[in-house]
Amino acid sequence: MRQVLVEAARRRHAARRGGEDATFVTFDDSIGLAGFAAHDLLALDAALDDLARIHPRQAAMVECRYFGGLDVAEAAALLEVSEATIHRDWRAAKAWLEEQIVRTRSS
Repeated sequence: MRQVLVEAARRRHAARRGGEDATFVTFDDSIGLAGFAAHDLLALDAALDDLARIHPRQAAMVECRYFGGLDVAEAAALLEVSEATIHRDWRAAKAWLEEQIVRTRSS
């Protein structure tokens, strides 16, 4: 799902398709990405790649929860960790990813 969303964002962001200022109707509203600009999704993808190098379990958990739609219990079972670990990883990963995306925006 992550690759599908990232590729869709890349296509939307492409200058030949109107760039990021164009208005598009997409399926993003149904999966909670309403108002999430293409460049933000691309920044999230890059930040997630960086997170995977530093904290692979956190990156896998974000993919499970955000892109896979799994809840805490499902992600914990899939990754074979406790729900408390998922909660801790979720908080840490969200903060780290937000910092990276903000840094990307200001660059």
